[in-house]
Amino acid sequence: MNRIPLHKDWQSKTQYIDLPTGIRMYYMESGDPQAEPLLLIHGLCDSSRIWRRLMCELGDKYHIFAIDCRGAGQTDKPKEFAYMPAEHALDIAAFLDAVQVRSAYVLAHSMGTMIAQALAFTAPERVQKLFMAAPMVRGLDDAAALHAQYDQYETMDTASMPQKRLQELFLPYPENCRDPEFPDGFFTTLRGTPAWAIRAAWFGANMADHRNFVQFIQAPVMMIWGNRDTVLGETYQKEVRACFPHAPYLVMDGISHEIPNEMPEKLAALATTFFAQK
Repeated sequence: MNRIPLHKDWQSKTQYIDLPTGIRMYYMESGDPQAEPLLLIHGLCDSSRIWRRLMCELGDKYHIFAIDCRGAGQTDKPKEFAYMPAEHALDIAAFLDAVQVRSAYVLAHSMGTMIAQALAFTAPERVQKLFMAAPMVRGLDDAAALHAQYDQYETMDTASMPQKRLQELFLPYPENCRDPEFPDGFFTTLRGTPAWAIRAAWFGANMADHRNFVQFIQAPVMMIWGNRDTVLGETYQKEVRACFPHAPYLVMDGISHEIPNEMPEKLAALATTFFAQK
């Protein structure tokens, strides 16, 4: 098994591939190259580093690829109005081709679950099983909220923003992270991400609505959600569950939105059990 880098070494240890979609995609690879492939897809404002503790927990059970999506981490950030989930899916399909993976287990978090869904219903042969933590099926904002966000991101300077304000906006409860090194690494990566790239990712999610399309997902699906999640609340989750009426859905007591950070051991155990089921 490859040694998983510490957060202080994360960016220097990632690899990259130039994709035919025009994107240079960075990723962290670990595990047993002979094992089943597992693709990890992060959410908004995150990067591959959110999966570090989970990757440590999984060890060599899988051949793991944790990617930085378009606009995030060290991956290219084209100056576009929106990064659509289907556009991310094209990047990921090209990435899987490049690393010679025909199909993979997929574990995704938050906005990454919409990217994973787009991959699963546009290229069903690429997804063996889909595990979604804090799932989404559509954007959350109305017209007024989107307009306010547009204005906010136009003037936001993540590189020079005071640390307290950056924390309030993007990681309000760093003490919940089971990996104590994660917050510093998270903020380092975030300060290198221009605000318009964050906006493009979020606008892409809000321009997409998968409620009519998840019916075309052929892969088995499992979902978990934390009952202290104030980002994707209970009312929204009822809508998600209605879209996947036959998928197992577990509620994690006392867990908020940052599931990969808050419960990496439990997440690893649940995902491993789900992926092993026939």
